[in-house]
This record gives sequence, structure tokens and C-alpha cells, in this order.
Amino acid sequence: MRMKLNKILVPTDFSEASKQALPYAEAFAKKFGASVALVYVAPALVAAEFSRVGIVLDARLVLEKAQESLAGFRAKELSASLPVENHIRTGAAYFEIINAAKEMSTDLIILSTHGRTGLKHFFLGSTAERVVRHAPCPVLTIREQALRVRFPADSPCGFKRVLVPIDFSEASHKALSYASVFAEQCGAEITLLHVVELPAYPELGYAHVPMKEAEQKKSALETLQLAPLALGENARLIKSTLIRVGNPAQEILEEARRGSSDLVVISTHGHGRLRHLLLGSTTERVVRHASCPVLVVREQEHEFLTS
Repeated sequence: MRMKLNKILVPTDFSEASKQALPYAEAFAKKFGASVALVYVAPALVAAEFSRVGIVLDARLVLEKAQESLAGFRAKELSASLPVENHIRTGAAYFEIINAAKEMSTDLIILSTHGRTGLKHFFLGSTAERVVRHAPCPVLTIREQALRVRFPADSPCGFKRVLVPIDFSEASHKALSYASVFAEQCGAEITLLHVVELPAYPELGYAHVPMKEAEQKKSALETLQLAPLALGENARLIKSTLIRVGNPAQEILEEARRGSSDLVVISTHGHGRLRHLLLGSTTERVVRHASCPVLVVREQEHEFLTS
């Protein structure tokens, strides 16, 4: 498998946080000969006076200012030699980002995430998580850091330690394929992680938990050792395979911290609305809290891997 990137979409709101996605976009675009679509979504306006003239004038002024700001942002933040298209859209940020990705046949979305916690997140979610949930292509999320990353001129990325959580589903095997290609291109090594999640209320009582745990760990390890076979020559990139017991999101985040991972490559299956509202998903919790970039690969999506 090899990576074929033609179009990279980078949403921005001109904040310092959103700028942190730019070094990744520029490095990948130069390495793989891709173009960058820089997208700013202006909020939909409701005029103070409900006359049509007022609405039209307000919208026109907002769009003119947005175009001016985006042009200045592009000139200041990205190399002049980089092929970049500026796009202004109006509406809900996550909805317009997803639609733009579909319309442009985007191969990869790279976006920064601010992260929200508590009640505000419970009711609203974040733009990044909504994009992750519905995007038609893989999404690389970059968590806001104190300092922006700077890549050496001879480095396509900077990923050296890639963590891949795997639950043996087709989606997680797809994530492993992506991880192997990133690792090969970046000269990185891969750690495979499977988390055994025991039931909160064991059917045979808590006395049987150690026995059940041992059985599941043994079975998982046997299956995990077979996973590299699908990678062919790239199986050499796998440094270690790990089994953990506990909450998947917590264990993934802890292992990423413990192993100083540069990148987590994880799949997402999606949940129904009620379950998602109450629990969230493992993938979105990892996106929200991981200190390193997270590449999210959806089960069904436009792919940038080719044979």
C-alpha cells in the first residue's frame, strides 16, 4: 500500500490554535505533491433589522472581510510556493467543513481541536468531534499546544512512535493499514494495543473475574499476534504488541503518554444518537484528551491509500 494525497482540507478560524494544523498540512502537501484547501466558515447572520436589504448588506460585508482576512492569513502562515485554494463558506462550521470535504473529494482533513469539557461539551460537542464523526475521509486532529510544531526540512512529518488501538474489527484493521503507511513514510515504529474491557457486572459473580480476564487476555494476545500478517513487508514496522485491561479510552490515552507516542491512529464505528449522547465514543474521548495528533479512520470513507 502507498499514500496518495491529492487534496488536503484545513479549516481555520484564524485563532492561534487553528494555526497549529498548518505545519502538518504544509509538510504533507510538499511530501506528497498535494494541494491545500484552506476553509473559513463565517457564521450565518441575522440582521438587527429584518429588512432584506439589511441582511444582504450585512452578509456582503462579512464575506468581503472574511475573504480579505483569509487571503492575509494564507500569505502570512503558508509558503508562497504551496498550492493553496481559499474557500469561504457560511453556516454551521462542522456541517460546512464536511460538505466542503465531499464537494472537493478531499483525501485528508487536518484540523486543530480546542477541546471542551463539562456541561458545555455535553450539550454542544465540539466542531472537531462532529467532523470526526461524519467526515467522508480520514481526519488528523492536532491538539492545541503551547508551542507550534516545526518540522525539519528533510522530514515529511515527525512521527516516530505510532500507537494503533485494535479491537479486531474490519475498521481497526483498516486503521492499522493507514498506520503502516504513515510509519513507512516517516521512518516510525508501531505499537499495537488491544484493551480487554471486562463487564461491570459479571454474569458469574466477581469471584470469576480473574479467570475470565486471563482467558480474554490469552485469546486477545493470540489474535493480536496475527494482525501484522496482513501488512506484508510492513509487518517489520511493528515494535511491540500490548494487552491492557480496563476502560479503552483511558488505557489508550495512558499508553500514548507512557510510550511518548507522536501519533495515535484509531478507527471509529459510530453510535446511535442516544448511546452517543450518554457515553460518547472511545475515539472521540481519545481525540478530546490525547496530547499528540490523532488520525481517525472511518469504517466507510474516501481513502487515500492505493495498492
